[in-house]
Amino acid sequence: MDEEQNDLWLEEESKENSEEGSWAESILDFADWNQDEDTPVCDEELEEALAEERNAALESELEQDEHPLEAEDDIPEDADSAESPISLNTLRQQMDETAVERISLAARTETDFSVVIGEMDRLDRNRERRERYHENLRGDVPLEYKKANYGLVFPEWLNTPEQQLLGKGSFLDLIFDCPYEMHQLTADPFLSKIVERLKDEHKEVLYFLSLRLYSTAKVAAMRGQSDRNIRKLRDTYTRKLQHQLYEHLLRKNSLTLREKEFVALYAASLEQSGKSAAKVKRENKTPPRKKSGLTESEN
Repeated sequence: MDEEQNDLWLEEESKENSEEGSWAESILDFADWNQDEDTPVCDEELEEALAEERNAALESELEQDEHPLEAEDDIPEDADSAESPISLNTLRQQMDETAVERISLAARTETDFSVVIGEMDRLDRNRERRERYHENLRGDVPLEYKKANYGLVFPEWLNTPEQQLLGKGSFLDLIFDCPYEMHQLTADPFLSKIVERLKDEHKEVLYFLSLRLYSTAKVAAMRGQSDRNIRKLRDTYTRKLQHQLYEHLLRKNSLTLREKEFVALYAASLEQSGKSAAKVKRENKTPPRKKSGLTESEN
């Protein structure tokens, strides 16, 4: 019987070792960790570390329940009487505080105040050390160990921009998030007025192209028009808005660097193309493409 039990025990141990080895290999392949062969991944160590942290927290809670810290409000008024004696540590602490208070009141020179600051720092260090005795610090367990996947704690629909605005309390951004009320999104009264005076079709194209960042082809499919018509509408309201903005900036006393640049560009376009065709082209933030192939000189 003893030999059969030993054989069964060896077989079970070999199976457990093979399962642990395959599990560790799969984890290494999945996470692509760069670890040495001498330090294999061991889930048992993390579990033991977590158990130690939980036991330490539980022991601290039990000790706090059995021997709670005395707050200043809980100390009876007749603490100086013989019936309620005070410990030596409490007496020493009160004496130190009284001494610091006296030397702070008697301090007159810079040297005296430096001594007071040193004594206060010493009392703060002692207080922080006493507080650390009741703190449960983290161990070496990684923060990402057994973390919840994305969407398990907070659903994905709570991470949308609309829900984030609601969480922040920015209700106006949601109320005026439409083509016909988008002029309320700016605090500049002049910009709000010129956008409000646009035609409805111009507002719709401006909203979807500039705020929603749709392409002209997508807006054309939504409105049942061609891509060329959408680009023509964009050029029409762009020239109209830029001309009104140019006249408004000429009447201002102080301009920003960007406004000065716009005035200079629009004035140059106005002299070159006239009032009906003057327009400042949009800034192209994408870098130019590199020419492919060999040049004529290399050929």
